[in-house]
Amino acid sequence: MSEQSIPAIQHLTMDNVRAEFEGGFARQNLYQVYIDDGWGTASDGTTPFIAHLDANDLQGVYRVYWDTTFKRLLSFSCSNATLPSSTYATGEVKDNFQGVTQEFAHTRINTDIDFTFYIDRNYTVLMFFEAWINFISGGNSGPLNLDEPSIYDNNISNYYRRFQYPKHYKNSTGFYITKFEKNYGIPGETNITYQLINSFPKTITTTPLQYGEAEVMRVTVTMNYDRYRIFRGTPTDPTSNTILGPGGIPDPTAGANDLPSNATVG
Repeated sequence: MSEQSIPAIQHLTMDNVRAEFEGGFARQNLYQVYIDDGWGTASDGTTPFIAHLDANDLQGVYRVYWDTTFKRLLSFSCSNATLPSSTYATGEVKDNFQGVTQEFAHTRINTDIDFTFYIDRNYTVLMFFEAWINFISGGNSGPLNLDEPSIYDNNISNYYRRFQYPKHYKNSTGFYITKFEKNYGIPGETNITYQLINSFPKTITTTPLQYGEAEVMRVTVTMNYDRYRIFRGTPTDPTSNTILGPGGIPDPTAGANDLPSNATVG
């Protein structure tokens, strides 16, 4: 039997810790969540979800205007986020080797992610996600151009829901989670960006209302998604869907849907 080489124990000192972890450790409180356009378009070139937000019979309820100002509010309001995680569903094989059980991966599963947002005094952040949830399950005659009951009609005994096509309610490219450090914006900066593909809200839950000490209201949104991509550095500017090169300089040779060489797929 050949002798097994076992790694030696590394001598731990403050000097070699500083050398190995140059710049320190990543901090969990430096991040940004950004939601941009990514919902599918209809055959006439319009975006059904945006049309839902802007519908005359619903604007009095939602009062959400999908513009740069609201996108910034939505981004700044995210008080809690989680980076994507993955797991594999496996199958067991017991008869390849006698007495040995083996597992093999057959399906990659991306678990849902919870995001918590502060609710502004005009409730626009809350109503944005309510509008997204309402759009998924239909029931609004104006945006659907169908003879269907509105969710706000009174005395409807036969109310039902018609679900939208997934390509219309899933945000295919516009959901970003960027983790950065204190050196952001200066040479040598370090950051990573996760892009959720085909994301949509699966659950929304608001904080309970109660008497006592006043606290800021929050809404927790559970997002489902098909997969994710990881960008090392800042390859994409979410505000313009422009592929960026080293140092954040726009790359004129890259298209908006190109996959940079420093991206990995999850």
